[in-house]
Amino acid sequence: MNAKTLSQKNMPEGSTKPARTKRRARDQIGPALAAVFRHGQALHGRQMDWNALLSLEAQERSWLLDWREGTLQVLVESSVWLAWLRRNQKRICQQWNSRFPDEPVERIVAVVRPWRPPMLTSRPVNRTQIAGPAPDALRKLAENSDGALGAALQRLVRTLDQAGTVASESTKENGAFSGEE
Repeated sequence: MNAKTLSQKNMPEGSTKPARTKRRARDQIGPALAAVFRHGQALHGRQMDWNALLSLEAQERSWLLDWREGTLQVLVESSVWLAWLRRNQKRICQQWNSRFPDEPVERIVAVVRPWRPPMLTSRPVNRTQIAGPAPDALRKLAENSDGALGAALQRLVRTLDQAGTVASESTKENGAFSGEE
């Protein structure tokens, strides 16, 4: 059986070089990809310059998207920062123009997009609710743990045990019943 490695799969039979069609496609895509990469690098550098024009609070809540034809395109976290940009537009444009005289700007166009931290997992979180007395494994772990962790686990065990006894009665009634004993 002739087993081919992944790198040999796209090669003509008996050849050690990839097919020319693949190379041509890569060469055509290469310049466009290189242009996107260069623009990304320039944007990264300008983001640092943009941050230098802003207060610390605004730096964390606004991002430079692009600059062209006398306009700075900015993304802001909320309408509060949009209003802040409008109030400070003249000062920011003057500072930008003094820093980059070859690319002067006259106005700032901002878009509001609330920022949400990325989800850690792509699947939904399965939240387990424990009803009733604390599981034996948790009870043993609480007994064997020392220090603050052990104390916290003991409190959790007591809370879960208490929640298990309150199946049909209210907490107020349970308090009254336990005080009568």
